[in-house]
Amino acid sequence: MSRGRWLALTLGLAVAGCGYSTHSLMPSNYRKIYIEPFTNKLAITEESTEIQRFATSLPRLGEDVTNEVIKRFIFDGHLRVTPRRDAADLVLTGELVDFHRQALRLSDQGAVEEYRLNLVANLVLRDQKGGTLVWEEPGFVGDTTYFLTGPSAKSETTAIQAMLTDFAKRVVERTIENW
Repeated sequence: MSRGRWLALTLGLAVAGCGYSTHSLMPSNYRKIYIEPFTNKLAITEESTEIQRFATSLPRLGEDVTNEVIKRFIFDGHLRVTPRRDAADLVLTGELVDFHRQALRLSDQGAVEEYRLNLVANLVLRDQKGGTLVWEEPGFVGDTTYFLTGPSAKSETTAIQAMLTDFAKRVVERTIENW
């Protein structure tokens, strides 16, 4: 292929682009979202299981998840968060149903070196005006892993915040990219 043809082909492809867009495919009639406060339905009084060896109480978890999801929608910018349900085009509701702390890696002495945290929720997104279901996601998960020792060590508090951030990011992606 001659240099001129190659240059013309390259220029043509550059002008045509690859079809990638940073715009959402969400319908234009959806501009505002109301995030209902998440309900914390974690059963902290249940007996432990093989996966969850100790019952965990995370006070204010519902409020923390709600605030993190709101912050993520604001950061994303595709939908404006409104504090009034009646002013919203979409309403997101969620209930927190499970939290797991799972040991991933043990030292030679049997001590836990790495954990995975999972937060599980049931989510529903509805069209506020018509009341129709946009999507429903039972068993929606946000997670993170963290080390207890070494250069990548984190406190559990920091890991829980990372899990909440991951959860909120996934909620926004599910909402915006569903179309």
